[in-house]
Amino acid sequence: MNRLLIVDNEALIVETIVDLFDRKAIPELEVLSAYSSADALRCMQTIKIDIVLTDIRMPGMSGIELHREIIKCWPRCKVIFLTGYSDFEYIHEAIRNGSVDYLLKTEGDEAIVQAVQKAITALSEAVAAEEFIAKSKQQMQQIAPRLQKELLWELVQGDSLTYDALSRSFQEVNIELEPAKPVVVMIGRVDNWNEDVRSFDKSLYLFAIQNIAEEYLSAKVQLISFDFEKKTKVLWLIQPTEPKEALTADKLIELRKHCLVFLKGAAEMIQDACSALLKLNLSIAIGVTFQEWDHIAEQFDRLQQQLNRGLGLGQQLLLLEQSVQAASGAPSNHERRKQLKKLNLLQTVLENGQRDQFIAEYADIMKVITEGVDAMNSIKTEVYYTLVSIFLSYINRWEIQSEIGSRINLGKMTALDCQHNWKEVVDYFYHLAEVLFEHKLSGQGNQEHDVIRKVQRYVQQNLAGDLTLNRIGDVVGHNPSYLSRLYKKVTNEGLSDYIMTARLHKAKELLEENRLKIHEVSISVGFLSEQSFYRFFRKALQKTPQEYRDSVVMSRNATPK
Repeated sequence: MNRLLIVDNEALIVETIVDLFDRKAIPELEVLSAYSSADALRCMQTIKIDIVLTDIRMPGMSGIELHREIIKCWPRCKVIFLTGYSDFEYIHEAIRNGSVDYLLKTEGDEAIVQAVQKAITALSEAVAAEEFIAKSKQQMQQIAPRLQKELLWELVQGDSLTYDALSRSFQEVNIELEPAKPVVVMIGRVDNWNEDVRSFDKSLYLFAIQNIAEEYLSAKVQLISFDFEKKTKVLWLIQPTEPKEALTADKLIELRKHCLVFLKGAAEMIQDACSALLKLNLSIAIGVTFQEWDHIAEQFDRLQQQLNRGLGLGQQLLLLEQSVQAASGAPSNHERRKQLKKLNLLQTVLENGQRDQFIAEYADIMKVITEGVDAMNSIKTEVYYTLVSIFLSYINRWEIQSEIGSRINLGKMTALDCQHNWKEVVDYFYHLAEVLFEHKLSGQGNQEHDVIRKVQRYVQQNLAGDLTLNRIGDVVGHNPSYLSRLYKKVTNEGLSDYIMTARLHKAKELLEENRLKIHEVSISVGFLSEQSFYRFFRKALQKTPQEYRDSVVMSRNATPK
């Protein structure tokens, strides 16, 4: 949404230009008016102004002086001066300040519209200017650690990227590991947090653990690390440091073997240092094979399972991946566990009303679980009760038991036999999701119509008042740009068109009553000048207000009594 402010001390000029832009109906352009520089400044102190169209010579504060104040409030605002031939020396001064254009008063309506459209284009292009890109890069540096963690966490959760996408992502967030080379996963778990350790202190301890590990590892490997699971564990992704000269395949295999041996020895030293310096016991699980980036999730899961099995059975454990693989079960188990992690995503997309994504994710999860062998019945039970929790929580939070219960048997939700009739479970929750999405959609439609009714009621009650989009947005509690789009979507009519129709209808009523003078009718329906009202009325009905009033009187007199 761009806002255009028209400034001139002559009301007729302001109203004429406002009327011009009402006729042109430029999308996403809100037109405001001011009748002095002081009025303009007051307006700019309350709302953002993008374009100012102003006379260059005005009493009190000139257009040039106004321009200086404008750029203090809104530095990116574009200013267009309406000038005469004698004003060029003033224009040259303004041009030195930048962001200005000018028009001769004799150039006509189309030149004014083109100048404003040019300003709108310049504002759009400014968003992509180099200074914004430079600032974005600077901000990227500041948030790089968080972005690194988000990207790497997605990878160890099973998200896969093409080499080009992975390489580009690493470069964007300053990860120095090689996307074309395999990595090994190492996980550390703090075994003995004291009860009085604060969350902030845990962060400091984990940072110290990462520094200790880097001290022992950086001589031989490249690594990146971050904490996870509520500040109880640290994940390291590791690659051996390779010499600059190219290695043969055999030499590369040998280098990676030495790296794994080094990691085991270094892990012992890291544990001893954490115990001595930080008074913390640290258990560590290490992968014993290097994995391509699109397979690290499997190694991560295996190491996680090994650490979790050891929880409470011992402290300062050093675990290797071989023992994990022997107990990990069928290869497809990783894919099942990966789908289970998506259950939290189901809850999010259900809350957001994203039906298509919910259905797609639900189908993927059910497909993998359904294809499991009978031994996976425990996982089916886990999925079943997780779905019950997700749907029941949603229904209770929004207090829609009665509305939904009239369309589907909610009692059945907790009475299904997930062991012997899994298809019934899958079908039931699919149908329940469809019912919830339909309910949400109908509720959204009701809310939208409520907003439209509030807008129309405000317009009808304030035809002589402030009917700018910004003011209406404040009244109904919505962003002006969103409100404009919503009104068009629901009514298939622009809000400005509705306002003009309402003004015309009210003007006709007042003229028919024959109590007010024409200029009083004009003020009553929100026109600042009688001339502007005349132009509007004549354009709508091909009659002047007086001609319309006369025709009504004649019609009444001609009616037989």
